[in-house]
Amino acid sequence: MFQTINPVDDNVLKTYYLLSNKDINIKLSEAHHAYMKWKNFSFNYKVQCLMKLYFCMQKSIDIIAYSITQEMGKPITQSYAEVNKSIDLCKHYCELKESIFMKKIHTEYEFSYVKFESLGAILGIMPWNYPIWQTIRSTIPNLLLGNVILIKPAFNTTGSSLILEKIFLESGFPKGVFQILLIDVNKIEPVIAHPVIQGVTFTGSALIGSIIGSLSGKYIKKSILELGGNDAFVVMKDVENIEKIAKLATESRLNNTGQTCISAKRFIVDKTIIDDFIDAVIQEMKTYQRGNLYDESTKIGYISRYDLSEKLYQQYKDIIINGGKICLEITKDGNFFSPSLLRVEYDNCIVKKEEIFGPIGIIFSFSQEKIIPDIINDTLYGLGASIWTKDLEKAEEISKKIDTGMVFINEIVKSDPRFPFGGVKKSGYGRELSSLSIKEFSNWKTVIINKS
Repeated sequence: MFQTINPVDDNVLKTYYLLSNKDINIKLSEAHHAYMKWKNFSFNYKVQCLMKLYFCMQKSIDIIAYSITQEMGKPITQSYAEVNKSIDLCKHYCELKESIFMKKIHTEYEFSYVKFESLGAILGIMPWNYPIWQTIRSTIPNLLLGNVILIKPAFNTTGSSLILEKIFLESGFPKGVFQILLIDVNKIEPVIAHPVIQGVTFTGSALIGSIIGSLSGKYIKKSILELGGNDAFVVMKDVENIEKIAKLATESRLNNTGQTCISAKRFIVDKTIIDDFIDAVIQEMKTYQRGNLYDESTKIGYISRYDLSEKLYQQYKDIIINGGKICLEITKDGNFFSPSLLRVEYDNCIVKKEEIFGPIGIIFSFSQEKIIPDIINDTLYGLGASIWTKDLEKAEEISKKIDTGMVFINEIVKSDPRFPFGGVKKSGYGRELSSLSIKEFSNWKTVIINKS
């Protein structure tokens, strides 16, 4: 048994019960039987189901958004944005062609090609910070390929996940194709080990990701790990509009109350403009005021759990102890944190090693452009980075030396269904999104046909 807690007032929202071993086996059996049918349905039929999901999610957008805000303390406008982005993803994948599942290879043989075929049931272990978006972006490509999905949601966003499961059924997806699995952590290993499960996708911390990766390897199951980030936001001295760039930097850092893997966590600014940049960021951060989460003007919410609030506050204090200077001081009230900005030296160990998952901006300067790649790379993570400059050629040269999965030049790092999403180092491995991600959990079957 467990309860979901509203992070705004710490009131209990609902009580849920974990699945018994018998119930888990029933769901795994349902997934297997569903897969045996689902994989044989035509591509067009799968697209039709996806289109129905697209329309059902549109009809249910108010219910979903309200649930997200209630369970994780996200401003309602951002909850709507999350659901709308998920709906748009469904539409994007509906527009793909079946030809993406085959690659012809011209050889001396009469016919030769690689066919990308489904594997079976995929276990998705999902986070709480984007309970709908993260689930949809992992699920839809797999369903289109022919796999089926079992989702273990984060406990604190269980209600949102169950709403999504209901919508899948209402959309006409056969029973067992998409299921929510309410299990405790001690049940994850036996589920991964079960012969029905053919792959595991995990989004969360590097610490838990290493455990999931180890378990997947132990039972020889393909895995994708989408872990943390410590993204750099680099501002060169030739930028023309510091106020505009500071606004975008703040938006990137504070979206979802800073609880985003791809947010701009390290502002790296040329020393000749850093004071002006700091002033502009502070002014922008002050517009993120505490307010009613259901008011469209509210731009910042709450840290989603008490334990995460305590960890964040300890990180804030540790950075200061290690030499961080307060540019904008934090205000903490329960699970609410006002935005803050700390200026640090390049060698601050907390900033290098840890992901700051909350509305704390970190800023430091550089004096020589040649050391920018070294500064960006000097972290355990390698998810994304953004570079702001008028010199596009220089920015592209820097991008070649950056150890990240994504580089955005004169744009904030964001997820987009058209492009692969993922990182390197402790940010994980494998990719989500784009037509390429469909092949992650597929059998790359080589077919050679020769004349008799």
